[in-house]
Amino acid sequence: MPILGDAYCFVENERGERYDNPSEDLLFEFIGELVPRDNGSFVVEPVETSAGWYVSVSSLDNGEFETAYRCSSRGEHRVVVSDSPSYIAYEVTVWISALPRSLKPARTQN
Repeated sequence: MPILGDAYCFVENERGERYDNPSEDLLFEFIGELVPRDNGSFVVEPVETSAGWYVSVSSLDNGEFETAYRCSSRGEHRVVVSDSPSYIAYEVTVWISALPRSLKPARTQN
């Protein structure tokens, strides 16, 4: 049975909840739990800090969410505001999947 290799990224919120290799569904759940005063943001970042990328999602006072994408090797830094948790979870998942292989360790089978 194929088993994915080690974690290449993780998601962590302000409450300190952390999960490796988050799925789109988990990101959707994290977005749904965001509240400006208590748990206002989370970050998805690589386990290997030298990879130089991250995504942060923050709740705004008006009920929308701000998503910041940063990848230093591609010179990318953009911010998107949306009120759709499903759209954000999908876009974050797609963005991470599209990162160059050099920024993600190979997944191995045991």
